[in-house]
This record gives sequence, C-alpha cells and structure tokens, in this order.
Amino acid sequence: MTRVKGIIAVMISAIVFGSMPLMAKTAYQEGANAVTLTFLRFILVIPILYFFVKRDKKTTIGVSKKELKKLLIVGTMGYGATALTLYMSYNYIASGIATTLHFVYPVLVILTYVIFFKYPASSAKLLAVSLTLIGVLLLNNSSGDLNIIGVVLAFGSAITYSFYVIFLDRSGLKNMNALKMTMYLCIIASSMMLVFGLATGSLAFSMSPLGWGVSLLLSILVAFLGVSLFQIGVALIGPENTSILSTLEPITSIVIGVMIFNEVITTRMIFGFVSILVAVLVVTAFDR
Repeated sequence: MTRVKGIIAVMISAIVFGSMPLMAKTAYQEGANAVTLTFLRFILVIPILYFFVKRDKKTTIGVSKKELKKLLIVGTMGYGATALTLYMSYNYIASGIATTLHFVYPVLVILTYVIFFKYPASSAKLLAVSLTLIGVLLLNNSSGDLNIIGVVLAFGSAITYSFYVIFLDRSGLKNMNALKMTMYLCIIASSMMLVFGLATGSLAFSMSPLGWGVSLLLSILVAFLGVSLFQIGVALIGPENTSILSTLEPITSIVIGVMIFNEVITTRMIFGFVSILVAVLVVTAFDR
C-alpha cells in the first residue's frame, strides 16, 4: 500500500507540473514574464505553507543547524538553480528543446545510483529509463538552431534537478515533513530569483488582477501540492522510480495544449506518449 501511495503521489505531482504551461501562458498574457512568475511561484505560497506547518502539532517550525545547512545546499544548488537555468535556456533555444534536455534527468539519477552508489540495475528499470528517454525525445516537436549556451543551460537544469532528487534521498531530508521542507525551499529559491530579477531588471509586477490570481493559483498548486507530493514520492518509492514516473509531466502539458490551445499532435508525439506510458507501466507493475 505504501508503494501504491507513492506512485499515486508522483503521478498527481506530474499532472500538476504539466498544467503549469496553461497557467503560465495566461499570466504572460496578463503582464507577467518568466522571471516574475517563477519568483511569485516560490514566494506567494510561503504564508500558506507556514500556516499549515504551524498548525500541525506533530511538526516544529524550526530546523537544526545541520538541517538548515542541507536545505541551503539543496535549495540553491538544486531547487532554485533548476528554475534559474531552465528559464535562462529559453532565451537561447526553443522551450520544447529545453524541456527535452531537462527530462534526461531520470537517466542521470539512475546512472548516478548505479555507478556511484552501486545500486543494482534491474532489467525492468533499464527498460523503463530507455523507454522514457525515447518518449521524451519523440515528444519534442520543436525546430530551431541548437545554440550551445541554451543547450548547456537546459542540460544544466537536468543536472541540478538530478542533484535535487538524489540529495533529498541521500541527505535524509526526505524524512522531514513535506510541507515544512517545501516552505524552506521556497524561501531559499524565492531569494535567489529576487536577486536574479533585480540584477537583470526582469521583474515585472504590472499585472492585471487576473494575472495575479493565476500566479497565486500556480504557486499554490505547484509548491503546495506538486512539490510536496514529489517529495513524498521520493520518500515512498525512491528517487529512481519517482524520476521515471514524473515524465508524465510533458504528456500532461501536450494534452492540455491540444485540448485548450488547439495545438497539433503528430504521429511522432503519439509514439512518444505510448513509450512513456509503457515505461510507467513497467515501473508500477514489474520493478519492485
């Protein structure tokens, strides 16, 4: 039952993250930009997270010096750095290519555990990660020049997110209350984005009421629900399986694009869907 809960948590998390483009496009139309929206995604949910952590009598709001050190490491080098590098890559390459490069992180997570931590690579897991990589590549329907800076930044986001997933598992932070950890990570990441936004002059707060509302909704859904469920998944089914199952995110984004924005779906993308769904089936049914 614990395994089933972990699988469901990660799948819901992936769906939540996959819905971000819909909310982001709306916010952009109402005056936001990528840096502003990323900053607001982290900071707006902090009071809500604080409220729920504070009222939980089983959880203390404070952290030890050791825990704070770990949170600062994963918050800057993993959680915050991923958002920053992925955003910056959009300035150089198409978002579809950037997303494809970002989603090689499940491969990086599994390779790290196999090579450096000597975890056994089961046949099911190797098949799943291969299908995942093929599926993500097929889902990329973008065309354009592969600017080397953009490629490095997007692949860098895969590295930093791999670090985030692995560090949560290996550091013991996965045992911390998920909402409490998310609150601290949001504080750290929002500070990073504020510094970056001020340094580059890219923060824009002249949004319509709808823009602010969508930004708040995105912040609540992603940080309060998506991130917390992802962390629960890491704790219950491990970082490798969590990484593979999270590739449902680009499928969700494309389905939303087709249903709401009338985007075209190609035969190649359908094969990508099938490849990822088979990988998910392999993980849930055969990899124990």
